[in-house]
Amino acid sequence: MTANPRRPESGLTVVEMLLAVALLGFVLLGITPLFVASVKSNYSGNEYTSINMLARDRLERLMNMPFSHADLSAGDHCVSDLSATLPDPKTGLPGSLPNPFRLTYTVLQYQIPGACPTCGPAVAANAAFTPTLVTAAGATFQYKRIDVTVTSGTGLLGIGRRASRVSGVVSNPAPESILSQDPVTCP
Repeated sequence: MTANPRRPESGLTVVEMLLAVALLGFVLLGITPLFVASVKSNYSGNEYTSINMLARDRLERLMNMPFSHADLSAGDHCVSDLSATLPDPKTGLPGSLPNPFRLTYTVLQYQIPGACPTCGPAVAANAAFTPTLVTAAGATFQYKRIDVTVTSGTGLLGIGRRASRVSGVVSNPAPESILSQDPVTCP
């Protein structure tokens, strides 16, 4: 009679299990910075999208106002109609998170050379020209340029400041009668 041969063991030894856990930990340690960078990048992209949409929305609102509206007076304008807190993303109701956005815009008045008797020599059709910035009150001007800038403070993740600037142009409907104004400034 022969002795019973040993049956092969099925399962893992403690050493094999420790090696597997160590290998898994090493792999996760390498992936963690990628995950953190992905979260920061996603947050940054969302914030920049919000800033750009806010700037474009304000520019559209300004460009659809009557040309002589007080909000389109020449100079620097600080906007104070933004909510003090951001809405809760789930309910849309006012939340407790402070609004990090700051909105300002600048309105500049320009003359086109040759467009009026005192605007210098005429420009040939389809020729390039440099418009003249009008800063004194009572001068003729042909259009206003609106530059809207939205900035945000350091976000929750400490990514840094973000800014977006958009611009638009509005033509003066009556350059002979609507004359330039003295520029205003933010308080």
